[in-house]
Amino acid sequence: MIQDTETLKSNAIGSKRIQHVGSDSSEGPIVVLFVGLHGNETAGVKAVDRVIGSLLKESHIVNGSLYAITGNMEALSQGVRYVDTDLNRLWEKFNTEQDFSLSNQQNESTPVEHLESLSIKSAIEDILSKHNQHHQEIIFADLHTTSSESCAFILLNDTLANRSVARKFPVPQILGIEESIHGTLLSYINNLGYRAIGFEAGAHTSRNSVIRSEAFIMLLLHYNDMIKLEETELSEYETKIRAYSDVPDTYFDIRYHHIIDDSETFSMMPGFKNFDPVDIGTPLAYHDNKLVKAPETGRIFMPLYQKRGNDGFLIIKKVSPFWLTLSAWLRQSFIHSILKFLPGVRKVDHQTFEINRDVAMFLVKKIFHLLGYRVTEKDSSTFVCYRR
Repeated sequence: MIQDTETLKSNAIGSKRIQHVGSDSSEGPIVVLFVGLHGNETAGVKAVDRVIGSLLKESHIVNGSLYAITGNMEALSQGVRYVDTDLNRLWEKFNTEQDFSLSNQQNESTPVEHLESLSIKSAIEDILSKHNQHHQEIIFADLHTTSSESCAFILLNDTLANRSVARKFPVPQILGIEESIHGTLLSYINNLGYRAIGFEAGAHTSRNSVIRSEAFIMLLLHYNDMIKLEETELSEYETKIRAYSDVPDTYFDIRYHHIIDDSETFSMMPGFKNFDPVDIGTPLAYHDNKLVKAPETGRIFMPLYQKRGNDGFLIIKKVSPFWLTLSAWLRQSFIHSILKFLPGVRKVDHQTFEINRDVAMFLVKKIFHLLGYRVTEKDSSTFVCYRR
C-alpha cells in the first residue's frame, strides 16, 4: 500500500521503495518520479530527499500528489550500476514470451533486477489504481546521470503529449530514444498510455547533478500546478538547469548508435563530453582493437566512460523547427488512414504497420517519424512502425 513519508534519513539511499507527499485525495495533479534505476546514479535519490524534506516542512503547499519510486535498491546499496542485468533495459519483456513476472519460481539464480522490477511494477500499479479516474493528470519522470560530463537534457519518446511536458524546460530535448535504447521504463510507461520524460542531470559524481535534479523536480511541480514558485525562485531554478551556452536549447534526434556487446572490448577516447561537436571521420573510440570514427557530422551523445553498458556512443543532430511543426499537424490529420494504400505498406493492426524495404525504399523512417511512429527493424527487409 502507498504510505506517506513521515521521516527521512539524512542518507536515505535505498531506505524506502516509495515515498509520497501531498493530498490524501486521488484528485489533483500527480507526478511520479523514478530515481536510482542505476545504482551508481545517486543524484536523483539525494535530490528527492531534499525536495521532500523541504515540502514536508511546509515551505510549499502541495496541490495533488508527488510520488518518488526508488529503483535498483540492491545496486544502490552496493554502489554499482546493476547487480545481474540492467534494470532499465528489461521492461519490454513484460507481456511477451519472456515475461518473467508469469513465473512463480524464484531461486538464488533469479536476477536481482527481475525482483526489483516486479516491486517497482507493483508500486506503479498501486498508484495508477488509486488515481484511475485522473489518467490525463499523471506525469512520470525518470531521473538519471551520465558517465561523462554534461549539461542537463531531457529524453523523450516523441509524442505530442511528451513534447508539451518537456518543452517547458530550458534544456536540449532528445527525441525518439526508444528506437536506439530498448526496454526502458519510460517506454513501458508510454505504452501504458501515460506521459513520461527522462531527465539527465550531468555526470554521476558531480555535485551539480544533485542541484540540477532538485531544480528539475521543483520546476516540474511548478509547471504542473502542484506548487507555486515565486518569480525569483522560478528564475533561479531555470538558471540552474539551463544548458551550456554552446549547446542549443532545442530538439535533437539520433542519427547513429554505436552498440557494443562487451564493454570490456570498448574504449572511448578521453575528453569527450555530451553535445561536443564532431566532424565525419573524427576518431572517437577503439572497439575490438579497431579504431572507430564518426560516421557523420553531428554532436557526440552519451559517450561511455564506464565498464558496464552496451551503448558506446550516439551521434545526434538538430531537428528543424519546420519539421516539428509539420509533424505536429500531420499527426492529427487524416494521413494515417491512407498509409495502408502506399506501396510496400501492410497494416498489422490499428496502430502498427509493416514496411517492405525492398518496395518502399526511400525516406521510410523519416516519413513515419514525421507521423509519430516508432520505427524498428524486424529483419533486413522489414521495418515495423508502431504509432506512439
